[in-house]
Amino acid sequence: MPSTTITKKIISVVCGVLLLSITACGLNKKSAHPSWENGVLRVGVTPNYPGLIHKAADTGLISGLEAECAALLAERLHSRLQFVELEWEKQIPALERRKVDIIMSAMSITEMRKLRVAFSKPYLAINQMALTTKAEQDNFRSVQEILATGKPVGVEKGTTGDIFVQRYCLAADPFFFSSPDLAVKALRDKRIDLFIHDGPVLGSYIASNSTDDLVLLNIPLTREELAWAVRLDDPDLLEEVNSALDDWKDDGTLQKLIEKWIPQ
Repeated sequence: MPSTTITKKIISVVCGVLLLSITACGLNKKSAHPSWENGVLRVGVTPNYPGLIHKAADTGLISGLEAECAALLAERLHSRLQFVELEWEKQIPALERRKVDIIMSAMSITEMRKLRVAFSKPYLAINQMALTTKAEQDNFRSVQEILATGKPVGVEKGTTGDIFVQRYCLAADPFFFSSPDLAVKALRDKRIDLFIHDGPVLGSYIASNSTDDLVLLNIPLTREELAWAVRLDDPDLLEEVNSALDDWKDDGTLQKLIEKWIPQ
């Protein structure tokens, strides 16, 4: 076979391989598009935080500060809102695996979480606080008495309250719960003496149970910032979220929602 023919065949094969590679890259790039760019904003939530993100047992309706912000964000992105309910500890893995586009579920900014997600600008500053009963409140009159207690202390597993108790309440007997509702029930049943969690969540229980014997101790234990989390490789969505937050802060939308949903 003439060398010119062989050369032409080689060139033809190489061009074909290049064309297939380019096509495959194009398909991979298209399939890698996040769903929010295709008209659906998938929001990861653990809806057990009254005031922030909560699911009504009777209607199944998800409501709260973050639910309303999610709806506003979806509208801004011209996307349909889809809540994806997840257990708390599965939130970040679901984000990494592209099962959701954003986590909007009372997530505190921590250095460890920053290694795995990109946080938006904070939308709310909160404190870890302690809920107890009227019968026990005199035993917890200061931060020092809370830190030194050897009594049963309830936390929601995997939260910053959990981290706080394990790090600073070294003499405490920790009890781990999968939701704030279960921890509050244990408090009422006298199986624990304290429940440490986000201040706004505990405040919601007090606001909805004004005749109850629960007491929110006016002792801030930490100061932390809540933010929304997106994938590290999704800077476009992060920019959109931060832009929305800036606008909502400037026009008063965010403050109105905070006043509506978070007990003072």
